Amino acid sequence: MKTFEIFSESKKKGQNGRRKFKLVLYKIQPDSCIDEENEVGTEYNLNGITWIREYCEQALGSIEGMFLRCEFLDEDRTEICGHGMTEIEDGVPIFENATTIGRFTKGYIQEIEDENGETILACIGEGEIDSSCYKNFCDKLDEDIAQGIYPQGSVEIMRAEDEDRIVYKYGYKDLGRIPMKFIHSGYALIGIKPSDSAAKLLELNSQNKEETTMTEAEIKALVEQTVSAYTNAEVEINQCKEDCDKKVADANAATDAAIVEKNELQATVDELHAAIEKWESDYKELNQKYSELWAAKEALDKALGEAKAKELIGEMNAAIAKFSDTEKEYAKAEIEAFTADPENVEINSVVSKIYEGIGKTAKAETDKKVAEQNAAKTQVEDIFAAVEVNTPAVEEDVDIFA
Repeated sequence: MKTFEIFSESKKKGQNGRRKFKLVLYKIQPDSCIDEENEVGTEYNLNGITWIREYCEQALGSIEGMFLRCEFLDEDRTEICGHGMTEIEDGVPIFENATTIGRFTKGYIQEIEDENGETILACIGEGEIDSSCYKNFCDKLDEDIAQGIYPQGSVEIMRAEDEDRIVYKYGYKDLGRIPMKFIHSGYALIGIKPSDSAAKLLELNSQNKEETTMTEAEIKALVEQTVSAYTNAEVEINQCKEDCDKKVADANAATDAAIVEKNELQATVDELHAAIEKWESDYKELNQKYSELWAAKEALDKALGEAKAKELIGEMNAAIAKFSDTEKEYAKAEIEAFTADPENVEINSVVSKIYEGIGKTAKAETDKKVAEQNAAKTQVEDIFAAVEVNTPAVEEDVDIFA
């Protein structure tokens, strides 16, 4: 960004006690940044102002005659700070710490390159610095600018003469307010961070042409213009102050409430953490006891099972003690199954199986005896069976005793 140009005719510099300057008052945002639906500008400077070309052009005439001021921090009047305003009396800002070092002669709108090399639209003002009274400051500007260090600044605006306050498109807003009807009332070179980074001193040129100094009437007119310009500045300043005070009070109240809520939540969280830690400790202890009791139960169940198995096996042995080994063989499979799983095999089934085997054997023997008896009986009957005797045939009608 070409922010400075100085002539090489240094010997002629300041012959008439004036140094010409050119600086950027502010960057103008594109019309497209106006959000009509939400009635706000979407692009704005650090002060929350959205500058629109149409309205800035209407106020260009107020730049002519506007004072250039700064607040000096040292006796040599080379180091600058802020606006230099000390108070407001009867609605008029008082700049007792500020020094008027020059005035503007004209203003216009022009495209320039910013520090990032991008083309922007800016409102530019030109004027003169009193180099006779502020030679040290002008020399310091020359040195700084030669090193690429440019002073920054801040423009001041106020209500138009036919209005009781600055008129904003869509009304006043903290961010994205659009000044629509206003006048330029002053410009301060500052050493602190400005609201518009584009607002820098562009040129500080030597002036070779002799010009007459300002008349007393011109000075008086400029003073009256400045005083008039700041008459109603108190309205916006007080409004801003009230808004800021309210926001600070609301923020403090919200902060206090948040702190109380945070402390209450923290106490609740601490209680929950303590409860969780106790629950975890109790759970760990109960889990240990549960594991121990479960192991004891399993051991008891095992011992009980073994004892019960022995008892059942004893009962089964007692139940089949009256049978011979041969008879027990009838239920060999059942006896082995019972011995392997006493709780799931009935003793009666073992005994019944033995009886079943005995019964079958007895029946077989009985059947055998019956068969033998039947065979013997048959032989006796055969002994006593009828015997056939062959006798000679007798002639019929023969009477042996005749």
